Amino acid sequence: MSESQISVIIVTYNSEAVIGDCVRPLSRQDGIELIVLDNASADRTLAVLAEVAPDAVVVRNEENVGFARGVNRAARHARGRAILLLNPDARISPRDVLALATIFDESPSVGIVAPTLSHPAGRLQIREGGREPNVVSVFNHFSGLSRLSHRHPHFEGLYLLHAHDFATRELDWVSGACMMVRKQTWDELGGLTERWFMYAEDLEFCLRTRQHGMRIIMSAEQSGTHVVGGSTGSNVSKRPNPAWVINLYDLYKWKMAQNRMESVVWKASVAAGLLSRSVAFYVKSLGSPERSVLWRSESHRFLWYTRSLLAQSSRIDEVTI
Repeated sequence: MSESQISVIIVTYNSEAVIGDCVRPLSRQDGIELIVLDNASADRTLAVLAEVAPDAVVVRNEENVGFARGVNRAARHARGRAILLLNPDARISPRDVLALATIFDESPSVGIVAPTLSHPAGRLQIREGGREPNVVSVFNHFSGLSRLSHRHPHFEGLYLLHAHDFATRELDWVSGACMMVRKQTWDELGGLTERWFMYAEDLEFCLRTRQHGMRIIMSAEQSGTHVVGGSTGSNVSKRPNPAWVINLYDLYKWKMAQNRMESVVWKASVAAGLLSRSVAFYVKSLGSPERSVLWRSESHRFLWYTRSLLAQSSRIDEVTI
């Protein structure tokens, strides 16, 4: 394996339905090393993988250790000059993988690059990257002010929006669903934090990358797709998982909040935004009888997120970074 090649790392857990489409285009491609860590899948994930990508290096865990620990373990097998973190429900062509890596050659100050991702279902209106999760960016996003950001950049929020034109640019963070890291940067930073089982570790890594003096670029020239929700295995619980907002709040308290008041304001801003969306979906269900079940389900989902966030302590860690 040449140092000019790229190591693609995929962490799977009951990913039978999506893993084939993910790895098939990347298998047996010059310049690409496939490494798959399986978190003790109980379905046919490994069988499908053996059929469509027999060249992949497979690392098997005896239990589900979560995303970050899985990635870090898989990365120890990587021999390429860059590491591409790729969700099993994401897709990217080998051409775009190799093209992303050339950005490192052209810009030595870049530590992370990512393609623009589309969502086939068309439901998500956000891009998978944006501004750091400070009070202003979360308020802009959850209040809806970020819709004005195409005219006034200071209204940009936690996420950029698909509704606005996009050109290659520097961001504060990009999603770990499809994120390429310079191997040197990865090694110097020690990989992903294992503070959480899943969610927010990619954003935290991006924050550390920028603190390390390296830039983060989202490229408009390279693209991929992300079938959101297909990488976490079968969901036996009907209750939505609020870990994304709980961990995001924990990240803010850990790395960004300077005092308890900032912590309270952040939580209040996000909770108000989540609650407003719950109310909006409920009102929508009243005006659309044929889709009332869908809209009420969405309303209940955001209400659960709100309650879960409000239940979290506002106390901040004694040491912030």
